[in-house]
Amino acid sequence: MPLHCLLVAKVKLLGLSPSHAFTGTPILATLIWPFFFKMLLSLRPIKDIVAAMAQDSSLFVFQLGRIVMSQAADGRRWQRILRLTQERMATARQSVALANETYNDSLHTLSMVAL
Repeated sequence: MPLHCLLVAKVKLLGLSPSHAFTGTPILATLIWPFFFKMLLSLRPIKDIVAAMAQDSSLFVFQLGRIVMSQAADGRRWQRILRLTQERMATARQSVALANETYNDSLHTLSMVAL
């Protein structure tokens, strides 16, 4: 990572010098994105969200694979797939609603403590 920062600084200095007719904006943008994503993923809440999404996605793909590879009739297979996706959507909506409620409760508690 320090080498990455040095490279960005060098390109920036080259772009600022009057002897070079060089604009490093596209190169800087290309070099800054990996650094930005690494910083973003190092934040704990985002890391937890990404891990939870990866785990839920792998479980969903596993369940879909089990349904597709089962010996059930075609109509029954599609019913199971639709039921699985509907359950996943309902669970996702409930978790978002619960997160909003928790956020509102913590905001209310914080405002009461501040008073």
